[in-house]
Amino acid sequence: MTGLPQDHERSPSVAALAVQVNELRRDLKALKAKVDAVTRKQHEQAVVLNDMAELRRQVEKIFDLVTEEDESSRPWFWLTMPEREREEKVSELTDWVETVLRAQYPDYLADQIRPCWPNHLEARWELSWLYQLWSAAYLGTRSGLKDAADWHDRWSPGVFRRLSHVMARCERACQRRRRGGIEEPRRVAR
Repeated sequence: MTGLPQDHERSPSVAALAVQVNELRRDLKALKAKVDAVTRKQHEQAVVLNDMAELRRQVEKIFDLVTEEDESSRPWFWLTMPEREREEKVSELTDWVETVLRAQYPDYLADQIRPCWPNHLEARWELSWLYQLWSAAYLGTRSGLKDAADWHDRWSPGVFRRLSHVMARCERACQRRRRGGIEEPRRVAR
């Protein structure tokens, strides 16, 4: 029994253990509060990161829209256009001249654009870009009121004025007849 008192002196008392457990409980509670705070912060940061990712997607989408080169935004270049495409473009342009220009703007045109206009290269160049600007102003996905105003106030009056000079030199029975009724432009090598 001599061994009992020595073990008793080495082992802490129950009260001392209770104090240590209480300190550990406080430390654990403090650590839990810190872990909870870190978890909340991580959640807040995750929300911010998700918002930033969404913002980035939106900016990239806007950038793509602004920088995309739409086929319809390039001017028609008659000199290098393949024959089949040229015929299609002349047909498309003729449809627009007859259904839009002549029907909607008869007083503007009067005799300024005669039926033989496709045989006049000047008219084809002028009307093709005027048509493309009209399409962008009225049919484009990013068009606005300013585009329509520019078409009426800036672009069409100049084209009509220049074409009136070209058409004034043309006799009623236009002599500019070529293959298929359309004067062919000179080809430029690409």
